[in-house]
Formats: sequence, structure tokens, C-alpha cells
Amino acid sequence: MARRPHWWHHLQASKQEALLAVDLYNQSRRERRLEAFVVHMHMAWLYLLQARFERDGIDFWDRDKNGRRLRGKDGQFHAWELARCVKEQFPQTNDSIRSNVEFFIGFRNQIEHHYARLLEAIVAGKCQSLILNFESTLVALFGQEEGLSDELRFPVFLSSLTESAVETLKRTYKRLPRHLTRYVEEFDATLQEEVRNDYRYDFRVLLILQTGPKTEADVAMRFVRLDELPEKQRADLDVVQTIVREKQVPVQNAGKHKPSAVSREVRKALGVKFHHTSHHSRAWRYYKVRPESGAANPERTKSQYCVFDTVHGDYVYTDAWVKHLIKEMSDPKKFEKVTGHPPVSVTISPSVPETVAS
Repeated sequence: MARRPHWWHHLQASKQEALLAVDLYNQSRRERRLEAFVVHMHMAWLYLLQARFERDGIDFWDRDKNGRRLRGKDGQFHAWELARCVKEQFPQTNDSIRSNVEFFIGFRNQIEHHYARLLEAIVAGKCQSLILNFESTLVALFGQEEGLSDELRFPVFLSSLTESAVETLKRTYKRLPRHLTRYVEEFDATLQEEVRNDYRYDFRVLLILQTGPKTEADVAMRFVRLDELPEKQRADLDVVQTIVREKQVPVQNAGKHKPSAVSREVRKALGVKFHHTSHHSRAWRYYKVRPESGAANPERTKSQYCVFDTVHGDYVYTDAWVKHLIKEMSDPKKFEKVTGHPPVSVTISPSVPETVAS
């Protein structure tokens, strides 16, 4: 029998890491299972992409200016880290699979053992996407025979969309330290809406009890399209998806910006006119980040972008909103669609304070 190529062994190691990650995650009583899942899936993705690069002759080694491979203190050659590998495999910045992996690259450094079990409820959909994306990429690169579908099973769990479940998730979110929820919110805020809503970035599933006699065509579980759901079930799903937005957000103005400051940052970054009373007002309405002035529930904002200041009776905006606007408004077509006007270049002098047009 012919000797297996080196990349094949990398591929098998990748699959074993993924299976271990899922096994650990599905052990409900195991401590630190979320951390274990993230770490082992990190390795699974790294080995998978390195196997592909090695097979296809892509140089994934760090080299010095003379082209020699770099070694670490342990004497081992330095290969690309996962972030670099993902960019090579998925070059489009708005790729949902790439965004999902990049979320966990940063999230790995955010996990705190004492809050890991609470975090599971917040990132469960993204965890599911991480393993589904791994399987689809594995099959796409190496064929169906290398897939893990025969070895992976959908876990049995206790959850529902009842009022008590929604309240439990609300309480869970409030118990988490702000710096942990901020990472999730701000990462999501940097993504385009179609990526945030893509199941390859965040897998959200609604299980529907099927009543009536079982037929030969029935399966234990089936997935339905959102637009196929009855109106009541779609409404229940919306309740869960908007939990973060509906909660009473603590008022903390540190790191927050008034509309004039947001507009100034956009102008400085893009070199175009962006007024706080016209362009910015249209922007927050377009992206529905806050209710209109005088609304009965002014606190119902998209909290990753905006919070209501109960003391002063107005709204302040986050760094994530500034980044989101700069990213979105950098596209002239999107700028005109959102604001109603094409972008107009303006010269920003660093030595002269800007005058905000009213």
C-alpha cells in the first residue's frame, strides 16, 4: 500500500480535533466545555486549512527577508496562524464562514471560566455554525468520503420558546460582565446585515413539534424556511432574536458619542460631508438603531449601536456605531441610499476645528 502523503495526516488530525470538540461540548455536566470546544475547533480549522495548503502547494510558512523559514524558540518552523489561513481560504471580507471563524479567534481570548456556562446561551448559534461550516468546508475540499456526517449527531437538549425561557435568557445576559457582552455586540456590529443573518455565521434553529401519525416520509427532525412558519411561530422567534434590544440597558456614557461627534468621526475617516442633523438622522432611521423622539419606550434601541440616556433624555452612540457607519458609508451607492444624497468631498484641516453644519 502506497505511503500516505503528509497532508493526509494533517487532515485526520483536523477531523479528530473537531470530533473531540463536539464530544466535549455535548457533555452537559463537564466543566469548561465551551472553552474546550472553542480551543479544539480552533485547532481543527487550523489543521484543515494547512492540509489543504500543503496538498495544493501553497506556501504557508513564515519566512525572513531572504526566504528562509523562521523558527521559534522551540526550534519549530513558524506556520501561518489561523487568522491568516482563513483570509487565504476565504478572501472576501463579507464571507459568513470567515466571519464566524474570526469571531471565535477573538472570542477565545475573552472566555472567562466563571462565566463560561452563561456564555453558552449567548453564542450557541455561532458554535453550531462553526462545526457546520467545518463539515461543509471539509467535504468541499477533500470529498464526501472524508466528511464527519456519519459521526456527528444533533444533541438532545432542554430548551423552548416559552415565556420562561425568554426570561431566563434575559437574566443570563444581565449576569454577564459587560466586557464579555460588548465583544459579541461590537463584533456583530462590524458585519453587514446579510452576514449577521446568515446561518453560516449564527445558526438559529426553531424546533417544531410535529403532531399526527408518523408516515414513512417523516424524519426525526426537519428544517423549515422562516417564511414557511405560521405568523405566531415567527413572532415567537422574533422575541428571542430581539432579547438584547428589548432589555433595559444600563446607562454608561463612557466611550459613547453625541450625534455631532459621530458625524465628525465619519467626516474625518471618509473626507465627505456628513451632518449630524441630516445625514446622521437618516442613518439611524435607516438602520433602525433607536425609536423616534417621544416614543413610549425610548430605551428600546439596538444597544450595540445606541443607548438612551435617562438623565438627559437623549441618545448617545457607541464606538461600534461609528465603525459601522464608516464601513457602510465608504460605499458611495450605499451612502446615497441611506442619506438620500451622494457623498460630497470635503477638506479636513487637522489644525482647524470643524464647524458642524446644522
